[in-house]
Amino acid sequence: MSLWDAGVDLGATLVKAVAVPVDRPLPSFETFVAPAGDDRLLDAFLLRHSLRIVAATGGGATTLADRLAPSRTVTVVDEFASWGAGEPILTARAGLSPAYPHLLVSLGTGTSILRMDENGTVARVGGTALGGGTLRGLGRLLLGTDDHDRLVALAATGDRRRVDLLVGDLYRPGGIALVPDLTAANFGKAFEPRADDVAHALLGLVGENVALLAGQIAVALASATEEGPLRRRPEVLYAGSTLRNNPLLVEILGGVTALVGAQASFLPLGEFTGALGALARVRLGG
Repeated sequence: MSLWDAGVDLGATLVKAVAVPVDRPLPSFETFVAPAGDDRLLDAFLLRHSLRIVAATGGGATTLADRLAPSRTVTVVDEFASWGAGEPILTARAGLSPAYPHLLVSLGTGTSILRMDENGTVARVGGTALGGGTLRGLGRLLLGTDDHDRLVALAATGDRRRVDLLVGDLYRPGGIALVPDLTAANFGKAFEPRADDVAHALLGLVGENVALLAGQIAVALASATEEGPLRRRPEVLYAGSTLRNNPLLVEILGGVTALVGAQASFLPLGEFTGALGALARVRLGG
């Protein structure tokens, strides 16, 4: 029977895991996703493999280590260090080459903004409580569902311009130095809105605010690290479980990031950055 190594990222909403044969490089991984708290599904995934290493990160990592002890040793790895180790593996796998320094935005239940330096240093430089947890919580309150795929499907047929108050609703063309389609107030004209418009507006609430914050931090970072006029557009790399099967959120993030003068990229399989990075740290002895 072949041996495997596993990395697990236990978030507040989802558990993400990867498994890699011990004789294969880290980019050759199987993936697993399940709702947080469903121990049976995670255990079934782990039991399908004869495991040599189990590395865990995220808020539930210590709980997993306690639950599996003493029959299984789980090595707990710092969350930000895990994301720092996982990102270069996934960018190389996807053929992406972000310049350093750049920002990595972990868009999960909430959002963390990490500065990535060429020497491997990772530092959290910002964040917001807005994220997938906001989307699901408000979806539950306003639409009666917190199912991610259902909310995304609803949003695909909606138009948040019927819910959000826009700059163009307040000013005539040329009346202010802002783009008319920019949101002036999220849900500012939500009078008996349709469910699909509300779902689209929820994506806008999360996406616009995350992108504004990340883009502004990226521009400030580039201004502080480059002498003279900026020679390149600062880069923001978005990843995380909230982006799964969510093209509308990707579109919003990309558009608003560009609007503030930064460049957005999106990391394929980015929801597994933490799990893969935790495993990389343990496998490589970091």
